[in-house]
Parts: sequence; C-alpha cells; structure tokens
Amino acid sequence: MKSINCIVPENHLRGLELISEGYYDEAIAYFKNKVKDEPENYELWFYLGNAYFENRNYSEAINAYERVLSLNPAFQSAYISLASTYARIGKKRKAKRIIFEGLKKFDNDEFLYLSSIVLAECGYFKDAEKIIKGLIGKNRDDAYLVVLGNIYLGMEKYEEALKAYQEAIEINEKNEEAWNNLGFLYFSLGNYVKARECYERATSINQGYREAWYNLGYLEHTLGNLSNAVFYYWKALQIDARDEVTWNNLGNALYNLGKYMESIPYFMKSVSINSEYEIGWNNIGNALDKMGMHRQSIPFHERALKINPKFDYAWHAKGHALSSLGHYEEALDSLERAIELNSEYADTWYWRGYTLYKLERYEEAIESLKMAVKIENHIKAFELLGDIYSYLGYNAESLKYYEEALKYGNSEEKARIYIKMGKYKETLEIVDNLTRANILYKLGKYEEILKIEESSEDIDYMKCLALEALGRYEEALKIANKYNTEKFKREKKFVEFLINNSKFSLDLNDREYIMRIGATLLNNGKYEKAIEIFMDIKTKESYYFLGESYIALGKIKKGIKYLEIAAGMGSELALERLEEVKMSEKVPS
Repeated sequence: MKSINCIVPENHLRGLELISEGYYDEAIAYFKNKVKDEPENYELWFYLGNAYFENRNYSEAINAYERVLSLNPAFQSAYISLASTYARIGKKRKAKRIIFEGLKKFDNDEFLYLSSIVLAECGYFKDAEKIIKGLIGKNRDDAYLVVLGNIYLGMEKYEEALKAYQEAIEINEKNEEAWNNLGFLYFSLGNYVKARECYERATSINQGYREAWYNLGYLEHTLGNLSNAVFYYWKALQIDARDEVTWNNLGNALYNLGKYMESIPYFMKSVSINSEYEIGWNNIGNALDKMGMHRQSIPFHERALKINPKFDYAWHAKGHALSSLGHYEEALDSLERAIELNSEYADTWYWRGYTLYKLERYEEAIESLKMAVKIENHIKAFELLGDIYSYLGYNAESLKYYEEALKYGNSEEKARIYIKMGKYKETLEIVDNLTRANILYKLGKYEEILKIEESSEDIDYMKCLALEALGRYEEALKIANKYNTEKFKREKKFVEFLINNSKFSLDLNDREYIMRIGATLLNNGKYEKAIEIFMDIKTKESYYFLGESYIALGKIKKGIKYLEIAAGMGSELALERLEEVKMSEKVPS
C-alpha cells in the first residue's frame, strides 16, 4: 500500500533535498541549526519532524510536530504527520484523536483525503469509509477510489475493493497505485497470474515505483521462484535502500536457496536499518542454526525475544538450537513457551517430542508427536513415532507410523525409513546411485558397489572404499590416483600405508573415519597394522580397535584391558564385546 506523503511548503530547499536523497542525519543537522536561528519558525520545525520521521526517530518527530502545532495550530499538515507518526509506533487511538481534532478545524478536500488514509491505516475503516465516500460524492477522483478500495480490502470486502480499483483505472489508466493495489487484491485471493499482470503494469507506468517491484519479489518468493524474487527485491532496493523488510526478504530468498552464509549480510543490513526489527535478528540466528552453529545462533534469537517476548517462532528457534546442543530441559522450556503463543505450528510440537524423547519421557514424547501429525503430515514426527514404538517393543505401532511416513517422504527420507524397517530391496529401488552405494557399503555389499556403471567423483570414492574393504588395495590406489581432492589424498595415504608401510596418521576429530579405517583393518586381518595406527590415539574408538586386534592375535588379557578402557569411556561396542569375551574363552575375531 502507498504510504502518506504530506505536502509541505517550499522553503529551505537544501534541507528538503537532503531528505529526498536519503541523507536524513545531514537533514536533521541542517534543520536543527536552522531552528536555533529561528525558533519560532513552525515550517522549519515541520521539516525537522519530517527528517526525524524518515530516520525512524519517531519520538523526536512527535516532539517536532507538537512544537509546530504549538506555534501554529492552523497548520493542517502537522496534524496529519503527527497522527501518522503515532500510527507508526502503534498508538492508533492517539492517532485517531489527533485526526478528529483536525477535522473540527479543517474540512477541505485535501485534509479529508489524508485523514481517511490515516484512519484506514489505523484500522478505523468505518470512519475512513464515511469520509472518503463524502469526497467521492462530490468528485469521483481516481485517487479517492483507490483509498476506498484500500478500505474495502482492509475490511475483507473483496468484491467492493475490486470495483473501486477497476473504476479508478477506468478514470485514469496510468494510476500505478491502483494497478499495484489491484495486484495485491488478486494476490490475496490466490490469483497469482492476474496479480503479476497488475504489478507489471504498475512498474511499466512508473519504473521507480518501489512497492510494485517489492510485491513482484514477494509474489515470486511465494511461488518458490527464488532467483526471480532476488532480482525484484534488488530492483526495489535500488529505489529505496532503507527498507528493512526488503533486505530481510532478500536474505530469506537466499536462505531458502540453501545459501545460509550469503543470507546473513542481508539480515544484518535489515537490523542495521531498524535495530528493533525482531524478524531480522531471529533470521540471523536461523541461518547460523542451519550452518550447525547452534550455540552462536542463540544470542540472536534472544535479541529478537527481548524486542518482542511474544514472538512465537523465536521461542521455537531458540528451543530447536538448545535441543540440538543437548540442553534438553532448557529447550523444553522454550518450546513450550512457543506452543503457549501458537499451538498450530507442527514443527514446534515435533521438536518438543524429540526433546522429550531425548529425556526418555516417552509417553509425553508420543503425545507431542501425535499433535504434530494431527496438524500436518509431518514426516519426521511420523518417523520418530515409529522409532519410539520400535524402541519400546511395540512393533505393530512402529510399522504403522513408518508406513505413514513413507506416504509423504521424499526418496531420501523413504530410503532411511525402509532401512529402519529392514526393507533393503525397496530402499535400493528408489534411490540414486550415490545413495545406493552408501547403503550397500553400510550393508557390507562391496561387490555390488563395484557393479554400479556410473562414474563420478563421489561414486568413484565409494568404489575406492569398497575395494579397500575387499582388500584389493592396488585397485583402490588406482582410483585414488585419478583425483586430487583431499578425501582421495587421504585414501591414497591409507592404501599406501597398507601396501608399502608408508607413514599414515588419523584425524582424531573424525570419528566416522576412524571407525571405518579400524573396521577395514580388522576385516582384512591387518591386526598389527591396526595396533600400529591406534596405539598413540587416546579415543574410545582407538581403544576398542586395540582390544579387538589383540584378541584376534590371541592376546586375550591385553585385549580385555583395552576393551575395558573403551567401555569406561562410553563405547557401547566395547561393552558388548566384553560380554562376549566373558562368555567364552575362545573369542572369535
């Protein structure tokens, strides 16, 4: 919707130019100096108020406009501007009182027209409708009909709004605001084709019409055409770079494209323009959270909540981050605060269920997850219900929820669920070759990986691992030599260590890699090599593999010693293996 632009007397053009060009701080300094010289000049105070308003310093703008009225109670533009400022900070009743005070003094068409706009923006549609209809009765001006359309749109009287906008266009087909607002009406009704046509017509009339470019961006954003959305948001920002919502939405489009790091500067720009813009602060946290930086995300969610303690999604986001960090009790508190504010967001119910599951409060977790799937077909909630019922031994219930998840999941999600159900054949039928290779590797079907005909860096990497697992080191080395990336360099060093006994070391922070290397060595009977690698590594995985290696070499007591160390450090594999050792003097490798 078009904002109010109050008409002001022409004077002190340098200061007015500074405002129009967006140099608000300079304009404020200019007019502050002028009012020091001429403290009784109400026009200077009015311009100063406008500069403060554009700079979002609303308290100072109010002070300036009130000074204007104290100097000249007959200056009608100050009533409109003062009311608009109160409306901007949410004091709508105060704004209405000021407008009605002005209406007692002024009955000219301009004041009535601007008054109807302010009242409509404050939600006093009946009062605004009465005023604008009175003007239309005297003169069916297209600008008046646009305001009437806006009023009806606010009242959700869509047919009346449509007629008003169309009549405005019949009177003046070059009225860009009428085209833009008609587009917004069609957008609100879900008619995106006509909405786009109207927005494009508005921009063809006026290339500098920011609102229409923004609305085109928002339309494309809604339709998931994110690259187009980015283009239109940029067009809007080229016209007015001080709109925090557009900067935020530009960041959001990049975020939805999976460009989380790239999105952060745009969210930061939005809060640099308006430090009280809680959505921007929260979105910085969301982007960090998506990047796995859960701890770093929390202060941004908390900043959003400081501004707006009733921001339900910020409570949700904070709870999600805390749960991801394993701070389950704190997470539960935040998630329940989110639900108190908005009980219709399925994802919050899911994360509450997940958190309760982690706290081993299974009945409460089930209740929460069932709320999630009641609101929407939430894949993760169905899957976690299956997991919990499986853990509790209720296999029929578990399968029921897994089957529900399969109805709505994508191929990757379905593959994961089929594996949990033990349906490996079904899994392999729906996945791409890379996913197939990963699944086959986990199943130990290494020969099947080598039968995949596709050749790519990722597929060849899985073939290299399969050849290592099969003990076919020369062939694995041949593949590793084809690529110069870090992961292939690492495999090359490992294979050369096995073949030539060259130097090799492990990344102690890569637990998955340590486990794979250990399993490969043990599966191929390379026990001495395993001992050589793991002897100087002080992790539970290394102690486990040392234990297995010594047991395989017949050094049972020494093997038990290392298994006990691993078990003491929390290795479940070591605990299971110790039980086997105790049951039999002859331990299979």
